[in-house]
Amino acid sequence: MNTMNEQRVGSNKSRAEAFALFAGFLSVVLLIAGTFEFIPAWILRDPADDIHLWHIAELTALATLLFGGVIFGLLRRPQEKPLLAQFFVLSMLISAVAITPFNMAGLVCLVIAGLFVALYPDRRALVSFPRGGRVSIPLVALTAIYAISQNTRIQQEINWQIIGGTSDLHALQLHWIGSALLITLLILAGFMAATKRPGWERLGIITGTVYIYLGAIALIVPDYAGSWGEASGLFAAFGGALYILITLAEMENMRKKVLARAAESATTDEDQFASEVEAEAVSSHEAMLMGARER
Repeated sequence: MNTMNEQRVGSNKSRAEAFALFAGFLSVVLLIAGTFEFIPAWILRDPADDIHLWHIAELTALATLLFGGVIFGLLRRPQEKPLLAQFFVLSMLISAVAITPFNMAGLVCLVIAGLFVALYPDRRALVSFPRGGRVSIPLVALTAIYAISQNTRIQQEINWQIIGGTSDLHALQLHWIGSALLITLLILAGFMAATKRPGWERLGIITGTVYIYLGAIALIVPDYAGSWGEASGLFAAFGGALYILITLAEMENMRKKVLARAAESATTDEDQFASEVEAEAVSSHEAMLMGARER
């Protein structure tokens, strides 16, 4: 029995180490994927990339900020943040479904998802959906507003990708489907963060950060192909700040509730101890009186 337990512990430890290496490698890959076009286009100002500035910035948001932020959050104690792991796996599956019809390279997302699931320290947690705390109504409402406001854009960009086929320059580089994918995953992230299950705090802050970044980019290049424009950029930046503020406020409320419960529990324990001491003292006194009467 002890040998089996030792083997199980050793296996879990090996898987955790393998996952840490995989997550570290993936973090580097995502950082490179999100910056290899951004640096020439936005920093070196390569004229060839000028018409793609918005879509290149979106790639940075998707690969480096969203995916990279989630994976970076799983580098330490990943088993304690199953919500992040579930979001990443779902994102890879959705990405494969979105990209593969236009480019078979989308199947790489399935490979990444498979490796992630195989190496994740607690695979059962990936298919477990227990309640965390009370659902965050503000986060649900904010995400619902974005989902409704961006629904038309998502459908439009999917349509442009389909009809663009072999003639539209942006469609050839999967820019339209990439834009639709990014918005879809941000909406998914918002709803998942609202469940307040372990890992929700980081996901909520990452979501807000991506919205602020995209809002700023939209204000810089409001008239470029695919850009959200100035009005939507301001709306995105404001909403992103709200995501972060709501997440921080919910975290503080949860912390206060935990402290209140701990204080209440400590008070109850003290009262119980005092009652037990008092009862013992009364029993001892009664025993002494009975002994005195017998003498």
